[in-house]
Amino acid sequence: MEFNKNKIRLKIAISKIKEENDIVMENKIKNIFKIVSTAVAGIVLSTGIVFGGAKVYEKIWKKPEKVEIVTEVLTPEAQKENISEEEAKQIAINKLKEIGYNTNIVKTDNYKLIDSNKIMYRFITKDDYSISIDGQKATFFEIWNISKKLGEIDKKFDRYGSEKKVSSEYLMNKEKAIEVANKYYKLFGFKEGEYEVTKVNCWNSEGDEKAETGYKFDITYNKKYGDTYNPYEYVTIQVYAKDEILWMVRTENIPYDNNPTEITKEQALQIALEVDKNIEEKQIAETKVEKMIVNMNANAYYRLTDKERFYKEMSTVDYPMEDRVYYQMEDKIRNAWIVVITYVDDWEDVVTRYTRGQFSYFIDATTGEVIGGATMDYTSSAR
Repeated sequence: MEFNKNKIRLKIAISKIKEENDIVMENKIKNIFKIVSTAVAGIVLSTGIVFGGAKVYEKIWKKPEKVEIVTEVLTPEAQKENISEEEAKQIAINKLKEIGYNTNIVKTDNYKLIDSNKIMYRFITKDDYSISIDGQKATFFEIWNISKKLGEIDKKFDRYGSEKKVSSEYLMNKEKAIEVANKYYKLFGFKEGEYEVTKVNCWNSEGDEKAETGYKFDITYNKKYGDTYNPYEYVTIQVYAKDEILWMVRTENIPYDNNPTEITKEQALQIALEVDKNIEEKQIAETKVEKMIVNMNANAYYRLTDKERFYKEMSTVDYPMEDRVYYQMEDKIRNAWIVVITYVDDWEDVVTRYTRGQFSYFIDATTGEVIGGATMDYTSSAR
């Protein structure tokens, strides 16, 4: 291979530019954190500890790691972080035995999550059920009924309206849907009282989720802490009215830190405003603050470090997957203040208004750190 000095020099130059850019962005982040720490009494973001009342708390926010998008299922890194396919298959068989379903697995269809090394092992049974096992946690994740029978039921309700008569055996009300879902809840081994029903969505021809009668229903259960439900500890059960057929069961359990509230509502608002004025130049129309349980994410960090690219990804149709930025974050579920900032509505088009009209900051209720965000009013969309 011919040694090309020009190519080597170009690579060095690009590397140097990237290094200098990283330093600039790092300083920018430090400066903004410094502004926040001096603006709010009792909060010291730059020292690694936070003072809330008489107590001292360690920072929980860590700089997220940018990860390369790898779509292949079995990379060496993924294999190290996940159980083997055979181990996952045995977990699937055990779960199928537990609920009394056919354990004859005839096909595997595994996939890796785009923004992490987690592998979802998916197995198809002879009776047309698809069961998925979380390869990192080595636990049951979900099961789907993929039989043609359900497709035939869906076809009956395609463009179904008042002029089309459908037998009552294909319909049920919300009360009956919860009763059927509770039957499957117990079948799958979830303990009575461990989760509470928090949402019941109805499927019908009109697309009205709040309707009382439908041909299939989604019932969501969540764990409760005091007066608050954790959206990341849930069971979702989907059922058809016809023969009370199971459509899907999914469960996720990311432990909640249940961290204490040391930051006041007013302090959280001030923190968000101090950070935001260094990012967005738009005039603020209104703000609101509400406490919720959230999963830490890198949205606020990404928006801070590269705002134009952050919004370009959101507003560009068919933005290349390989050009998207992904961050690997620790799954931490925290008690936080959600500070929603709504900007003056003088946007040039509806796409920009939708993507940039609001931003919700997640302010940790214990440490006062910015631990995530969302490009919307998160307090309403997360329910």
